[in-house]
Amino acid sequence: MTDAVLVLAWLVLAHLVADFVLQTESIVRAKNAGGVRALRGLVAHGLIVAACLVPIGLAFGGVGWFILLLVAIGHVLIDRTKIVLTRRAAVAALRAAHERHEGPQPIEHLGRAWTSRPAALFLADQIAHLVLIGIAFGFIPPHASLEPAWVDTVNWVLGPSHDRAAVHQIVSVVVVLLTLLIANVRAASIFVAILVRPVEEGEGGIRWGGRVEAESAAMAPDAGHAAAPRRWSVRIGPLDARVQAELVAPVEELPPPPSSRVQAARVGSTIGILERILIVVFVLTGSEAAIGFVVAAKTLARFRLLDDRDFAEYYLLGTLASVAVAIITGLIARAALSALLA
Repeated sequence: MTDAVLVLAWLVLAHLVADFVLQTESIVRAKNAGGVRALRGLVAHGLIVAACLVPIGLAFGGVGWFILLLVAIGHVLIDRTKIVLTRRAAVAALRAAHERHEGPQPIEHLGRAWTSRPAALFLADQIAHLVLIGIAFGFIPPHASLEPAWVDTVNWVLGPSHDRAAVHQIVSVVVVLLTLLIANVRAASIFVAILVRPVEEGEGGIRWGGRVEAESAAMAPDAGHAAAPRRWSVRIGPLDARVQAELVAPVEELPPPPSSRVQAARVGSTIGILERILIVVFVLTGSEAAIGFVVAAKTLARFRLLDDRDFAEYYLLGTLASVAVAIITGLIARAALSALLA
């Protein structure tokens, strides 16, 4: 006999591990490219998803292998759809920002705009994956039996004297807590970063718009580097949408951002992770009233910076999103643990 909650929790954990732990930066870049490279990236990611679901195939036999194929192929299709729609949203945001420019813009503002659509598409992508997992889970009969070979293997690993009920509880708790940890440490960090960061210019094709002149070299961030005018071009096709800022004249590359700025971003991300972990602990232990103290402590540390309206808006946006993710995932985990340990 199988535990439905444990199986569903494993399917969700496999998705999170494939998406946020085993998926490398090179695979992400390949998936967002075009042509054969994008296909290779999607296939590589699909194989990772399938590998994470191998235990389901071994445990349930034919229906398990069907679920593996369904989720792996569906995962790839959902990812590609999200990439295309996100790229279109970025193009639309850059176009709107460009149309609002009435004169030459500083070079650091070229090809930069904020839009909530990429974050909304990220959420929609994750919801679509969860819906796919729910559909796949529906193919498992309510009283399905595990494959004898799987049961024999588990019994051999654990030994003849193990307490099956105790092992079941331990595995259930570990699966749920790992799912909760990945959701708040990896997935939530990516979601918040996508939500608050502006869209940057990408690469692309068919021309659109006119020319955007960069500021003079004397006004540039580094006066030792001469600025050059840029011309924007955009490609919008049925399956692709890209933006490119082309240099009208050659220009020396600007230096990378200061290490202090990169370090500050890393510290901010770490603070957000610790904030979500504390909130999750409070939710699991029924101490929701303490959540306010965590948010208040974080706000006091940035109190002087809140006079900057732009910073205050991004700070509020990121904090609310981070807290919401922690509370929602904590409540779901608490319900799952209650069902598993009842």
